[in-house]
Amino acid sequence: MNTSHSSSPRLARREFLKTTAVVSLAASFETLPLSRANASALADSPASAEATVGDSPYGVCAHLGGGEEHDQMPKNISLMKDAGIAWVRADFSWSGIERSKGKWTFDAFDRVVEETNKLGVQVLPILDYGVEWATPAYKHMDEWLEYVRRTVERYKDRIRYWEVWNEENLQGFWGDKPDAANYAKLLTETYKTIKKIDPDLQVVYGGLAGTPADYFEKSLDAGAGEFFDVTNIHPYRGGLTTSDRIEQFAKEIDAFKKALEKRNLPQKPIWITEMGWATPPVFGETNRRVIAAALKKLYPSKTPKVAFFYDERYDPAQSRSQSDFVNFLPKEYASDPQLTTFLDADALAKISLDVAEVLVMPPSEGFPTDYFDAVAEFVKSGGALVLLGGVPIYYETRIDPETGRFAQGKGNPKMDEQHNALRISWFAWWTRENVPEGVPTRVAPESLDAMPGYFPVHSSLRFFDGAKLKEGDKLIPLLIGKDETFEAPSACVYKFNSDYKGAVVINSINDDATGTNVSTVANQGVYLPQAILLALSNGIERYFWYEFHAPERDQADPEHHFGIVGQKLDPKPGYFAYKALTKARPALSKGSAFTHNGAFCSISWTRPDGKKGWALWAPRSRQKAAIRITGQVAEAFDYLGNKVSISADQEEIDLSPGILYLVGPDALEIR
Repeated sequence: MNTSHSSSPRLARREFLKTTAVVSLAASFETLPLSRANASALADSPASAEATVGDSPYGVCAHLGGGEEHDQMPKNISLMKDAGIAWVRADFSWSGIERSKGKWTFDAFDRVVEETNKLGVQVLPILDYGVEWATPAYKHMDEWLEYVRRTVERYKDRIRYWEVWNEENLQGFWGDKPDAANYAKLLTETYKTIKKIDPDLQVVYGGLAGTPADYFEKSLDAGAGEFFDVTNIHPYRGGLTTSDRIEQFAKEIDAFKKALEKRNLPQKPIWITEMGWATPPVFGETNRRVIAAALKKLYPSKTPKVAFFYDERYDPAQSRSQSDFVNFLPKEYASDPQLTTFLDADALAKISLDVAEVLVMPPSEGFPTDYFDAVAEFVKSGGALVLLGGVPIYYETRIDPETGRFAQGKGNPKMDEQHNALRISWFAWWTRENVPEGVPTRVAPESLDAMPGYFPVHSSLRFFDGAKLKEGDKLIPLLIGKDETFEAPSACVYKFNSDYKGAVVINSINDDATGTNVSTVANQGVYLPQAILLALSNGIERYFWYEFHAPERDQADPEHHFGIVGQKLDPKPGYFAYKALTKARPALSKGSAFTHNGAFCSISWTRPDGKKGWALWAPRSRQKAAIRITGQVAEAFDYLGNKVSISADQEEIDLSPGILYLVGPDALEIR
């Protein structure tokens, strides 16, 4: 887990599910409908044979020990099995087993083990967390080891792998200030206890939040190196949508390989036991509503062409697919690609009304200030500029000339000057007296017609006024922050009718405050196989998607929406994407040769039936690719499992971020 994936919601949910007495709550949120074609196309997808479970790389996380996920067994486990998922990671928390001192209760976990064993899915239990009378656990080793002994002894013949703690490098999970040496002590004694029960049992290092190689190395140097069998990380991040993101993913994994090699431990495999993308319904909703309302105000009788600044060298484009940005626009834009265009930095320098009438910058308080003058001229000549997330142009962003990589300054020394040029006047509690630190958000009365049915879930923190407008200009509030004593716009349109003829649209409410590892429901299905295949190609032995089931009780909390099935176990696209992946690359497949030429990605492997499998995609956007296929195409289907017509003599194909699978070709060249 990286810093953008806050531990507190997940910790709260884990605390909530520590016992089996959790009442299941119904949810009524709608999920994305899927065609029956997706289901039927995968109906013949073979589930992993029980004999191959141990070697399967495919897993999910699920809170099976309590709550609605426990209540819905065995259906949820059957769905895992049907998708070719062979492993499920679940908390076997101390407080769920010893609920009061000396009282040991295994009923719920007995049922988990019984149901998973019956259906041929292997459990990876997490031994974790303290109890009220023994926290932090590492300071109460005798009590901790008693819990370990009782639990492992009970299930040793049916569970062969045991994970020791979860995200011990975060204080919320460790229960004390994180310390690699203290974790090494707990891991060492736990390992010895487990191996004494059965030397063949395997001990998995507790999944680290993110990829903190420094913490890992400190634990090895503190003596942990000999006392685990499997290395374990949780590398949450934005979508792997650019060359830089793909390369960075590989480098972070490689740092753990090098740490092991340096200490003569290269034989220890690396697992990813958590990584995924959440799909909270509010993702993009405020931006979408604000932009739609602004377009109605500015272009009441037409649908203007929209340009997005999208340069893979700049954040946040590096962590978002192009479709995430189109998600901010009214529905007609998704159905007509001619209405949108994407501009890199060179094209932004030449922005004009001939390119588009509206320019949308990525949600960020940063701005590529080298191109400010061109953007200001675009507004002056009649274009509409859309700025999303926080205080606009607050940070200066640029490409570092030495490294060629994105860099963001601590501020923007030209911010006041650039705000003056665009007539932006903002204020907040830290800049002006008698301004609250946060107030509820409402639709402005004058924009109710343009924003029907909007139910805000955010607080307003930053506000705007028209202090810098000239005669003829006006400020149109879209959203306001309001309480009993205060009212001011937090999203607005500066509509110019003076020496400037365009407009500036601002939404200070940050839809992306929940981090980069959120996405649309559709993109979750796109990202899932990309991440798993890229992990395998970088030597990861086993991957557990976080997570299987989405409780969907809170629209804004991403923790409620990581699942690939909904609250009522209704499959999301991510479920079908996992099923298509295991069909294309079944358990016991060998190899994952990866190539990336900048525009297209390709991964190949050898299946258990001897045929070669291929995954092809264009990470950023749909593009045509020249292709040369050697050998026959036995099967072709998309990332959701829908059949695709591809012939061996085909010279050109359409590729998109959604993977295209081919089964059969001996060789393949793409350019």
